[in-house]
Amino acid sequence: MRTRALALAITSALLLPSCASVTATPTAAETASSNAAIADQASLYSDLDNPMRPDEFQGATILDVERYRPTYRLTACTAAPVPKAEAADPKLAAAIAVAKAYSDEQQGVGLIVMKDGQLVHESYADGADETTLTASASQMKSVLALLYGIALDKGIIGSIDDPVGNYVAEWAGDPRGEITLRQMLTMSSGLGQANFMQMIFAPDVAAVALQTELATTPGSEFAYGNAVSKVLALALDHRVTAAGYASLEQFLHSELWCQMGGSEALIWLDAAGKMRGYAGLHANLRDWARIGEIIRNKGRANGRQIVSAAWIAAMAKPSAANAQYGLQVWLGREWTPQRAYSAANPVKVPHAEPFVAKDIVYFDGFGGQRVYVMPSKGLTIARSGLVNLQFDDSVLPNLLARAID
Repeated sequence: MRTRALALAITSALLLPSCASVTATPTAAETASSNAAIADQASLYSDLDNPMRPDEFQGATILDVERYRPTYRLTACTAAPVPKAEAADPKLAAAIAVAKAYSDEQQGVGLIVMKDGQLVHESYADGADETTLTASASQMKSVLALLYGIALDKGIIGSIDDPVGNYVAEWAGDPRGEITLRQMLTMSSGLGQANFMQMIFAPDVAAVALQTELATTPGSEFAYGNAVSKVLALALDHRVTAAGYASLEQFLHSELWCQMGGSEALIWLDAAGKMRGYAGLHANLRDWARIGEIIRNKGRANGRQIVSAAWIAAMAKPSAANAQYGLQVWLGREWTPQRAYSAANPVKVPHAEPFVAKDIVYFDGFGGQRVYVMPSKGLTIARSGLVNLQFDDSVLPNLLARAID
């Protein structure tokens, strides 16, 4: 039943833009093409009637991606092979060896290092390899920011200084509708925290996120939260479907994944068949490195300008409420021994020392999933690992940054 409902929703999304301007009866060829597109999209969704259960969530590791249901399948796209360096500089090679040892000690599963666009190191543990998909947790938030930049470049989003109520009808006329997209993207929305378990298991996660109340004045305080990114995903989904895309998932596949040449991957959805936005992109480590390279190359990848350089610069600008955070990415210009997600969140991330590369931009997935990008050093590091709250964020990037003259 859910598959049929989804197909009907896709039908509306694919046909509505043309129906608004064309009154003639579609030709047989146009109808056949539309039906094929609908069938192709519907076939990418799996397990809408069999979502993840709480008992499956307990004890799941980053390698247990089959537990995260339902899903949308990102099919593989054409890409140039990742270029491999003939040999790393001896100083860098020695630093990588120490970095790998630290990652392994901290329950690392995979580690990739790229220097100036070339692969200089790739290693795996626990039976993983370059094709292994892992659950990347909140690294999805940083991908969502890239999607916002692409939508802005295409005119699908007007401005990130627009009030979110312009994009989310449910909050039109509500004080929460006056929160700007920028305040949402910088996690200074003023919204309180949503129930964690409901954000995981509710049949319609958007409905839970939309119930989140204001706790502080928007723009006044940094408070990282999954509900914020879910509302951002909902707002963008509304706009991209109005622009003719079948869904936000299809927009991601068409405008980011295939543009950069991504491999097959999965997006973890809610039972309503919608992207979570705050988590759920299950990809291999090479593709996370590719995404990091988009940041390092100012929006370019696979020989294309995927998102504007101006947007990448905006993502990397410290926000007013927290200099350690930009637009859904973490930054390294301001140091604290323990990085906080909010004043109320007891989880803190160790940072034994300041980052050597002050221009570092990084994606944070819970417990040690990371993409570190240091443009000034020509470095991109992608790392995955079993959840470990002792993982120190300063170790890997600083070891490698110090090895670059």
